[in-house]
Amino acid sequence: MTQLTDEHFELHSKNKAEQFERQKIKFLEDRIKTLENAIESHAKILARFQMTENNEPDFVHSQGFSLKEKS
Repeated sequence: MTQLTDEHFELHSKNKAEQFERQKIKFLEDRIKTLENAIESHAKILARFQMTENNEPDFVHSQGFSLKEKS
């Protein structure tokens, strides 16, 4: 009876460890997907900004500096 209990405990422990590893992998995959989406979004914003950069009037910050490079 003790041997069966020990084998059951070992199997249960192994299953819990594997389940925990799968949860960690799933968490990391979700974080990677979130980061990929953020990078993609930032790239789109940057591309739009770069396309319109020379079409917009110069914006002067309240501190008196310009966001456009001086020629």
